[in-house]
Amino acid sequence: PILIAVENGKIRELAKEAKKDNAKISFLTLKDKIGYSTYVRSACFLLVKAVSDVIGDIKKGKIKVEFSLAQGYYCSVKGDFTITEELIEKVKLRMQELVEQNIPIKKQAYNIDKARELFAMQGMEDKEELFWYRRSSYVNVYCLDGYYDYNYGYMVPSTKYLKLFDVQAYKEGILLILPTQEKPNELLPFVPREKLFATLMEAKKWAEDIGVVTVGDLNKAICEQRLQDVILMQEALQERKIAEIASEIAKRGNVKFVMIAGPSSSGKTTLSHRLSTQLRTHGLKPHPIAVDDYFVNREQTPRDENG
Repeated sequence: PILIAVENGKIRELAKEAKKDNAKISFLTLKDKIGYSTYVRSACFLLVKAVSDVIGDIKKGKIKVEFSLAQGYYCSVKGDFTITEELIEKVKLRMQELVEQNIPIKKQAYNIDKARELFAMQGMEDKEELFWYRRSSYVNVYCLDGYYDYNYGYMVPSTKYLKLFDVQAYKEGILLILPTQEKPNELLPFVPREKLFATLMEAKKWAEDIGVVTVGDLNKAICEQRLQDVILMQEALQERKIAEIASEIAKRGNVKFVMIAGPSSSGKTTLSHRLSTQLRTHGLKPHPIAVDDYFVNREQTPRDENG
């Protein structure tokens, strides 16, 4: 399905009118990155609205979308309730009802004070704090059947566009499963990724430990001139983790190679040197070997017959 439009090179929501009669318009679907992001954003909005309806209390029935996991999105519980299979079924049913009712997802500009009032009414302290640091006078707020939210991105015009989804209980939270860009018309079975989940949850805990969980928290730390402390705490946490890895390597004994993998510019070389320093404190003599140091000067770069 078409989810978003592009008018004269500018992204436009489908509910908007074309600005000119001769406008050049194209459309984006789930197969396009922008279209896919629009679907994900809107589906998450649908989920949090459904949870609020099922719980019956706009302040208590809250979840927090934490991170993507495989083709799913993991959400932690923020309200005063627990996740059960019965609750999951009710949430899924409510989402389906909202889709069938074809309820508009409306966008409206509010002044900052009014927006903060709306989010305070819903118990969204993080959104309320975020707008303390907003410089502009107005902000775009989306509304779905009386439920308000702020999203940094576009939405589909109504719930009828969100027909494909599934909801599962996972760990202590909720997993929203959505189609992928590669297969936009089907839901793939969820394959748990335990190590990735554990790492992402650890990162979440780190954010809580240093008191910077949201963008509002970060803005507050900057304004209170605590950013240097935040950076030092983060560095200390990372150094502690590297020290723990070094201790584990030393305990194994007779380790000949430690392999470090990761995408380009992710910090593999830096990590190898920091890990080497920690290993030396255990009496070991590590030798970092960079295996991706294959760059040569332009004049030395070999070329094939096609240049």
